[in-house]
Amino acid sequence: MAQTATSIAREDKKVDALFYDFNNGSDKKAYKEAHISLHRFKTNKALTNTNLLLAYYHNKYAAIDSSIYYTQQALARKGNVNDSLGNRLTILAYQLLALNNKNKGLYHESKKWHLKGAELSEKLKEMNLYYSHLHGLGSTYIALNKNKEALAIFEKCIKYSKDEDIILGSYINLGSIYSSLSKYKISNDYLQKAKEICEKDANKIYALASVIDNIGDNYLDNNEIDKALLSYYEAKRLSFKNRFYSLELKTTDKIGTLLYNENRDGDALLIFTSAFPKAMKLGALDILMHSYLMLEKIYARKKDFNSAYIYGIRYHEIKDSIASSQKERAIDSLEIKFETFEKEKKIKFLSIENLNKTLNIKNKDIDIEKYKLQKAIIAKQNENQVLLLQNGVQKRKNEIALLKEKEVLKALELDREKTIKYIVLVAFFILLVTTIALLIIYYQKLQAQGLLNLKEKEINEQRLNSLKKDQELKLIKAAVSGQDQERKKIAQEMHDSVGGNLAAIKLQFSQLSNHPDKLKLIYRQLDDTYEQVRNLSHNLLPKNIRENDFVFLIQEYMNTVEEASELSTNVSFYDEKNINSLDKVLQNELFSIFQELTTNTLKYAKATTIDIQFDLLNDCIFFVYEDDGVGFDLSKTTLGIGLTNIKNRVENYNGTLHIDSKLERGTSINIEIPLKA
Repeated sequence: MAQTATSIAREDKKVDALFYDFNNGSDKKAYKEAHISLHRFKTNKALTNTNLLLAYYHNKYAAIDSSIYYTQQALARKGNVNDSLGNRLTILAYQLLALNNKNKGLYHESKKWHLKGAELSEKLKEMNLYYSHLHGLGSTYIALNKNKEALAIFEKCIKYSKDEDIILGSYINLGSIYSSLSKYKISNDYLQKAKEICEKDANKIYALASVIDNIGDNYLDNNEIDKALLSYYEAKRLSFKNRFYSLELKTTDKIGTLLYNENRDGDALLIFTSAFPKAMKLGALDILMHSYLMLEKIYARKKDFNSAYIYGIRYHEIKDSIASSQKERAIDSLEIKFETFEKEKKIKFLSIENLNKTLNIKNKDIDIEKYKLQKAIIAKQNENQVLLLQNGVQKRKNEIALLKEKEVLKALELDREKTIKYIVLVAFFILLVTTIALLIIYYQKLQAQGLLNLKEKEINEQRLNSLKKDQELKLIKAAVSGQDQERKKIAQEMHDSVGGNLAAIKLQFSQLSNHPDKLKLIYRQLDDTYEQVRNLSHNLLPKNIRENDFVFLIQEYMNTVEEASELSTNVSFYDEKNINSLDKVLQNELFSIFQELTTNTLKYAKATTIDIQFDLLNDCIFFVYEDDGVGFDLSKTTLGIGLTNIKNRVENYNGTLHIDSKLERGTSINIEIPLKA
């Protein structure tokens, strides 16, 4: 046992040394020694980790199929070990399988492994690995054109992950997504953040090459062809220099496509002719397929239809192989399960057969003993047979007498049973008639009680409606009274201060020809009047708008809505400081929009959740309001007074209002208001 423990410790130490070399620039050395160690190691733990290291090595140099093979070997060696190290290894293996399938262009297969890895990581509280899988899943969603899901994932990674590499990758991917949405300003902001992180760390050359590649995409989308080519060639140079073959291949594909679109067929032909052997070597099926497609188009444009036909056939062969790959994997999995099941059946059958043979031997011994016993029993039975025959005659006589007595008793019993049945039947009929009569009386009573309850309910509803109307009338009267008082106050202020100042200014103007030195006095009085009018207009704003921060008001209002209803609300703000600094008149308009939308949800939507997002970015207000209610059909519904008022308020600030709603899907309202006209 001591020798075994020493051997395990020695193998663990050797594995640690291999990983140290791999992570510190000596990956070739680690690769060679790992191959030698595979034939020397005895423990599953050492063999598992060595296979995993080889999988990482081949993944680094884009040998996709080799990386997948060694990952599967690592999982097979791990077996059923479910300790913390074994579970962590499983999560890392899932990540490698996801990355390699993504590089092959098998995005649905990649998504499956990322989802399994994220689920296991979250279950085991491995949060760093969880966000690593989550980030990979977001990249897969980009490849599957699911930008909305990818955006949510990358924003979550930036907000909650503490890993700088994951945050960096999220910046790069967000830049790519916003570029595809033609939001180049936001895209360049994210890419610039990523570039700044890369330039501070010499080990982030791969990320830097990826950022430059994405910047090239933005130049291309803005039709700045020369700048785009420069960026792509720079990304290609960095990738080739540092052996990032997969990224180099993707950038090469973009360069070829751009040259083709610029009608530079000769240059494009050279690019794609050099690209497809590399793609074939690396197993990058999507790049290989696209290279064949572009070569087909180039030769077709050159009128070389024979070559175009050949590359067209190759394109469709690759396309069909990708489509059938997932099915073949599923069939292989089913075949393995079937063969395993058949083997288990054979093992069980052989076990049963062996058991039967053992039982047959035991049964023969038992049969011999049984034969001896039977002989003894037969001899004893022959002795007793005579006695039995003698007693048989007497027994039969006694049985005949008993049978006669039983027949008499049975006849008497039948008569008694008939009488009892008749009595029971009569009693049951009497009870049934009585029960039916009682049920009819009870039913009539229930009907009368029901009508009485309905009448009482109607009366209570009428009383309640009457009380509501009285309350509404009181509120309206109070509001009108308040408005009248406010109008009187404003009129008095206008008459006493503004009116008085204007009368004095008018008088000074009438005497200006005789007293030109009073011009300064007139200007001063005009400034005072302007200040009074300005103060008066600000005093017209509601007190809660004047005296509180806007963010606080919205949060307090939504808390009140939650307390008064069964709704749950989610409110988020970005750049709260600048939001609170917005013009108070604009804040009042936005608050009115919040109130109107929330009132509509409470009245009509039958929702359980309201999500509100308020962002202030690049001198523009972005306001998103969503609920999960019943929604409505925009094509069959006209805007009510509330939504019309909202539309008018937004248009007064040169903003845009977009309403997205469908039946049983909820409602989403997007508002954008520029702060600078």
